[in-house]
Amino acid sequence: MMTESEGAYVKRGGFLAVVLLFSMTRPVMAHHGTAGYDMTSMTAFAKATITEIEWTNPHCQIRFDVTSDKGDLQHWTLEAPPPSMLAPREWTRKSLQAGDAVKIEFHAAKNGSPFGIIQRVTFPDGKMLRAYPDRPDSKTE
Repeated sequence: MMTESEGAYVKRGGFLAVVLLFSMTRPVMAHHGTAGYDMTSMTAFAKATITEIEWTNPHCQIRFDVTSDKGDLQHWTLEAPPPSMLAPREWTRKSLQAGDAVKIEFHAAKNGSPFGIIQRVTFPDGKMLRAYPDRPDSKTE
């Protein structure tokens, strides 16, 4: 049987454990949040050239190059869902290959960096792959 002081110690430890648990939920949600992206509009590049695909957890990465209106080569990286979420939407490890020329639509970073969250890819033959369900409030720029 515990003494009164031992019981208080256990209660305090339990309280601290709960506080620590709840303090960790905010960073986890921040990791999965979209606050850094303009989710109300989409950026689209009609002539993007895929340079690399990382088919990994917790997020796939799609890297591509585009040429700006001024002729400068720009390197972009897009975050995509994990393979387990892409597979039901008909994506495979070989859906995109380095060198593929595609139209790519995504939600760009608000800070202007060449980073975003992919929405969909359209191939020259018209085939489209969606990474997420379309958002009704998104308009393509």
